[in-house]
Amino acid sequence: MSPIRPLPLAALILLAIFVAGCGKSKSAVQLPADLKAVQCPPGRAESAAGAFADARVTFLCIPKELADKPHLLRCDLESRPMICEDAGSFVYTRTEAGKVLSGIPRDGADLLRSTRLSVNFRKDPPRQATFEEVETDWKFLSDEGKRLLPAGFTLVKGTLCDRNASVLDSGICNLEAQSASLYWHVAIEIRRPRGERIEESEYREALAFWLPFLGKLVVDPAPK
Repeated sequence: MSPIRPLPLAALILLAIFVAGCGKSKSAVQLPADLKAVQCPPGRAESAAGAFADARVTFLCIPKELADKPHLLRCDLESRPMICEDAGSFVYTRTEAGKVLSGIPRDGADLLRSTRLSVNFRKDPPRQATFEEVETDWKFLSDEGKRLLPAGFTLVKGTLCDRNASVLDSGICNLEAQSASLYWHVAIEIRRPRGERIEESEYREALAFWLPFLGKLVVDPAPK
């Protein structure tokens, strides 16, 4: 019987790289600095990318259990039986000081004069209209959404914005867009006291921050 010979050093290094690579989840994402800076609630410090239609969508600030099983990002975990589809949503908030948080902050100080990105996406357009693309005394149309949408997104509808803050202490710009395989409803919200006028320049600033932020979370189509 031939003696067992030790592997050369170079082969051992290659083997170590291979083993380390096998342990990495395909959903693992390399986040740019601004996404890494997003502040997460306790117990929700992980990030992962999920496959939706032909796209890859990154979710920030999720539990480790979900990050370890990214296929569940497509699923309603509370439904019985569990429903999984090419649809999802997420919300992020930016405080007046520029701090970005996942979700809606509980601290009233963080809510004051903040802006918010709320996104719903699905494979197909909704069957019913979500908003009427018409200017009124209390809403106006802006070209900023079309101008600021990230590459790969095409404006379908909007951008329609409130002229004044509503009874919910906020003004909202709504737009709908299509990427290669997903349909998007995007709402950019500015927190202001009820009745306060919100200038188009304020919406422009919020759109200029949030729409590129959205683009960093989405790759559609994703490389095979």
